Amino acid sequence: MTTTHGRQLLMNIPYPLTHQFDDFEAFTEAVSGYDLEAQQLERGLFSATSQQIVSGRVLLSHLTSTRCVEMRGSPPPKVRSFGIPTETCQPFIWRNQYSDGNTIQLYRDVTELEIVTQPFFAAIDLSIPEDILNQQCQTLGLPELDDILGDNEMLTCDPDRMRPLRDTLRRVCRILSDDASRINTVSMRREIEDELPLLLLNALYSGKSQQGYVHPRKRQRALKKAVHYIRAFSKNSITLNQLCQEAQVSARTLQHAFLDQYSLTPKAYLRVQRLNEAHKKLVTLSPLNTGVADIAHLSGFNHMGQFATDYRKLFGELPSATLQRSGH
Repeated sequence: MTTTHGRQLLMNIPYPLTHQFDDFEAFTEAVSGYDLEAQQLERGLFSATSQQIVSGRVLLSHLTSTRCVEMRGSPPPKVRSFGIPTETCQPFIWRNQYSDGNTIQLYRDVTELEIVTQPFFAAIDLSIPEDILNQQCQTLGLPELDDILGDNEMLTCDPDRMRPLRDTLRRVCRILSDDASRINTVSMRREIEDELPLLLLNALYSGKSQQGYVHPRKRQRALKKAVHYIRAFSKNSITLNQLCQEAQVSARTLQHAFLDQYSLTPKAYLRVQRLNEAHKKLVTLSPLNTGVADIAHLSGFNHMGQFATDYRKLFGELPSATLQRSGH
């Protein structure tokens, strides 16, 4: 799933956008500025919200979702982007590291986003051009941005400096959700364009390299190889032995790697991958031109009854219902 219309967002026209979603495809399409591909890992109906605010050259994205999901993609170009979990956000995995409420995720242009969320995920992404941040560094008497961030992908920050940053982000989102016209006030624009970058830099400067749990390198390499193989050949019959040969590890090591990252066995992850592929086809193809059985077969399923049962458990409705909705 790729979003392209959001690439032009960082302009001098302020506006807020708020959406409610009950489907992955609509959700990932609406997260403007990001190239995202998402798949649902947990059973049940999916629900999410997306609020995006642009003021001057600052983009603020507030995302929530009710289900455990895996998201991959890339951040907006030509800006520096940072992920700030809200206070209610459950710990999640960011590029194979556990993240909590006092961590800030550092998105880089060359970094692929890799995140596995827990249920009731909630976070705010802040995207700001580097020249603005370096100007603010000079104002605060701080080192340049690259010197503060180093080579880290995540920083654990002082809770006392995270609190005012989170409070301001939450207040801005709440006010503009209630009254979008407030984006045009001088005070609101000053808060977004001037105060938020300062609060962000203060928090980042207090940050330390994340010392939490990191997957052992052997498991991490094996997991990447196995996931890449599953994504490339999900329509084919894939056995655990094939995955172990591809990843060059034992079945026990591979099982633990998948359970640590996704809380799923390799077999269950393969099934979820196929179900998500089928879901994408069901919401985009016309029921006049294709049928559920055709889509199931194209997605790697040979038994229609089991496919319908598994699909309903994951997405909360029969595949035929999803296909019928796509025709409207």
